[in-house]
Amino acid sequence: MAVWSIIKKSELEGALRTDAEYYRPEYIETEKLLDKRGAVRLGQLLNDIRYGIYTEPIYMKEGIDFIRALNLQEYSIEREVLKIRPEAIASDKYRLREGDVLIVRSGANVGNVGIIQTPFIGATFGSYTIRLRFNKKINPYLAYIFFKTCFGRFQTLRFRTGLAQPNINIPNLKLLKIVTDIPQYQQEIVEGKVKRAHEDIVKSQLLYLQAERILLDDLDLDYLDFSQPNYYTTSLKNAQKVSRVDAEHFQPKYDKLIQHLKKTGETRLLGEITHYIKRGLQPVYAENGEIIVVNSQHLGRYLLNIEATERTDYTFWQDNKRARLQKKDVLLYSTGAYVGRTNSWFEEQKGIASNHVTIIRPKKECNPIYLAVYLNAFSGLRQAERWATGSGQREIYPEAITNFWVYLPSVEFQAKIAKFVIESYEVRKKAKALLEEAKQKVEEMIG
Repeated sequence: MAVWSIIKKSELEGALRTDAEYYRPEYIETEKLLDKRGAVRLGQLLNDIRYGIYTEPIYMKEGIDFIRALNLQEYSIEREVLKIRPEAIASDKYRLREGDVLIVRSGANVGNVGIIQTPFIGATFGSYTIRLRFNKKINPYLAYIFFKTCFGRFQTLRFRTGLAQPNINIPNLKLLKIVTDIPQYQQEIVEGKVKRAHEDIVKSQLLYLQAERILLDDLDLDYLDFSQPNYYTTSLKNAQKVSRVDAEHFQPKYDKLIQHLKKTGETRLLGEITHYIKRGLQPVYAENGEIIVVNSQHLGRYLLNIEATERTDYTFWQDNKRARLQKKDVLLYSTGAYVGRTNSWFEEQKGIASNHVTIIRPKKECNPIYLAVYLNAFSGLRQAERWATGSGQREIYPEAITNFWVYLPSVEFQAKIAKFVIESYEVRKKAKALLEEAKQKVEEMIG
């Protein structure tokens, strides 16, 4: 049944918007509710609003953290935060302070928001984001949560323009309406939940890093010299053995790593300790589907970014057994910039892996959570780097992954590593619950 509404000419937003999408009935009703609650324009609540800087981030250890649109995920600032040189920042006006809110202005995740807390105080932000700095008329943590509620989200969807590349600009953002007459103690409760959630997210990351650190310390990789000569050679026999003739594959640093691993006396080829290594399948997406689809971009530095996943329907899941996910599956990023990144699948929900994700299921002698940590650490990423092919679009195939050397210590040691990761996952889940509570509280107070 068609849904339609009639808008009088006098009710149009001047000559700025005449498209039917802007005047959808649910948008009109929500705006009326906000007006009834005494909402004010966002522009009245800001000390500063500006687009981020345009520059290319650099893959380096030292520099200024550079927050891009892809870092603004559902529950925190996540994924790889790259660095830029200090001289790329035009002025201190582009340095972030605690309580600054960033919003994605362009692309598929337009409207996603993040709030600045430690460790990103002093960082800067990219051109696909807009920084909001609030005045004392509103608690910035309340504003941040408001953007995540149905009342904030509908407005960022309503005010965006463009089809192929959705976009929201500063003039339109200033027109958004926010309810500010929420009692101070209620705003402080919301702020407290956001801060506790942030603390838990940091704790979750530290727990994961602790697991990784214990593993790498056990391998003594920090003391290994990976420097290389200006040239090196390999035999034709070696090249034929791996069907590779590119110089990158035969860099001495890779041989140094493998030789070091073998010296432990506890290494096995990945193909020997797994019973399933297969790519997922290209999914048929369904807007309201009940089945989670894991793409390569959902694999994070620490844990899977489950909140950003898309959906398919039950029929696709039922018809494609090969791509179905099982609890504790090891998921490896197989195509793109972060080839080799690996996470564990902890969810109880049904899910499938896309064609750019490889599913790995080890045998009983190898703890799957331990294996995911090993592959996601230096020990695995260097091997992924070696076996990946392609220049513009890096790719690694299941048959190449079977050649990875895996350090396989005692079952007890593997369990110790896995325990930290499970705790990391549980703490992150707690953080997500706190933010959901904050969002529901704000929605209840407004509507």
